[in-house]
Amino acid sequence: MAVSNLRKVDVPTVLPNSVEAEQDILFCILRNQAIQLEILSKLDAEDFYQTNHAIIFDAMQEIAGSTNISGKEESLSSINFATVVDCLRRNGKLAQVGDIDYILYLNELLPSAANYDEYLSIVKRASVMRKLINLCGEIQKRAYKSSNVEEVLSFAEEELFRLAQYDSNNGFVSYADIAARTMIRINERYVNPESSKGILTGFKRFDKMTNGLHGGELIVLAARPGVGKSTLAMNIAENVAKQSNTVAIYSLEMSNDQIVERLLSSMSGVPLQYIKNGQLPCGESDFTKLRNAQDTISTAMKVFGNDYANIRPSEISSQCRRLKAQHGLDLIVVDYIQLMNSDSKDANQGRQNEVASITRALKLIAKELNVPVIALSQLKRDAEIRNIKGEKAGGGEPVLSDLRESGAIEQDADIVLFIHREQDAQTGSANHKLIIAKHRNGELGDIPVYMLGKIVRFVDDDYITRYNVKAEQEETAKPQYDGQDAVFGGENTEGEFIVNSDENTEQE
Repeated sequence: MAVSNLRKVDVPTVLPNSVEAEQDILFCILRNQAIQLEILSKLDAEDFYQTNHAIIFDAMQEIAGSTNISGKEESLSSINFATVVDCLRRNGKLAQVGDIDYILYLNELLPSAANYDEYLSIVKRASVMRKLINLCGEIQKRAYKSSNVEEVLSFAEEELFRLAQYDSNNGFVSYADIAARTMIRINERYVNPESSKGILTGFKRFDKMTNGLHGGELIVLAARPGVGKSTLAMNIAENVAKQSNTVAIYSLEMSNDQIVERLLSSMSGVPLQYIKNGQLPCGESDFTKLRNAQDTISTAMKVFGNDYANIRPSEISSQCRRLKAQHGLDLIVVDYIQLMNSDSKDANQGRQNEVASITRALKLIAKELNVPVIALSQLKRDAEIRNIKGEKAGGGEPVLSDLRESGAIEQDADIVLFIHREQDAQTGSANHKLIIAKHRNGELGDIPVYMLGKIVRFVDDDYITRYNVKAEQEETAKPQYDGQDAVFGGENTEGEFIVNSDENTEQE
């Protein structure tokens, strides 16, 4: 039997610390009024290794944040030997720190106050190292006790990422410096306008109005059930992936198999109905189109899906960080918000607060990973049955207040999109449009889109014009699929099959 030659690594019994640097920091606060505020804003009591130093620092923060009877903040200059001793005595903690003698000792130290940033760096480095050691111990405990590997990995990644972000808030920065950097970027955009564009969605007018999708943005796409929000989201994901971008899709409603079937239909032009029932009218010809679509998905697109129905924002964050490290990441799609569970353990927080925490978490994911996140959302039933008063009377167009279950969706979103369908009762035709109801960095407006229901796909005016397509809306104008010239003329020059505009044949 082979004996392992691995030896146990000797671990120091004393956690990383620098008592001297902690003392020097406390001296700087006591004796140098000009730097008190900066030091107090960059440290917490838990950053100190010695308990008495943490208690003294706590007292200093209490003095700095104290208010008088009128509620006005007192001057920070009151932090000195006398006020610190007084605060500790009133709180009954003077003896814990070593009495007046120790405060006097700190007050009489003579380090160079000009080097306070070095003392800060030493104290914070030791603090982070201690936190990392403690975290490793907690991960070890969970690894021994938990039966769920993914749960432990998720916890480890979340906490490590949070620790990596520690002290990322550096306080105020000069706008003069930022203005200089901004002018450099503006000049780059002027010289090369293409450099400012984000990820293109394939819908030309939308891309022009938004300049594409940008990292850090939360885009909410909302509609009533059956109108086509999942279809549009998958179309955007497909278009983005075809540009050599990596896309992560979280579907809480449809399985990965169903999504791939929709992709194959959209890309091949073979109606989804025939893919589902296996009765391909054109036999081998349809199989060839489907195989070509499969080859494109396999070789030219990086799309990853997760159809776990009980996904939480923390799991999305953890998995997407891993995906970005391994394959890159350019877009996240979540279908849809109201089906998600929050990370909160409070069973009494209410669904509104739960949805609010979910949307806030999705926004943070977009910022931390610097990728756009498209999150789908349901609308209230009022949006379907209500007639909007005013100029658009009778149109029943959705408004921001129609977002279901939480106003936080509207607040956290950088862009809010609605898909609106107007039904003509006499002809049976349906017209769709994409409404940009909120745009933090640009214009609002309506964009006509056309639903190709047989292949679960939306197209815009640019597509219709580019391929000289006439979008038939009348129910009586539906030609039959024959695999060749099923509508607007078979396959186009880009290998995309063009079919008749039609209502969505499937309810979402």
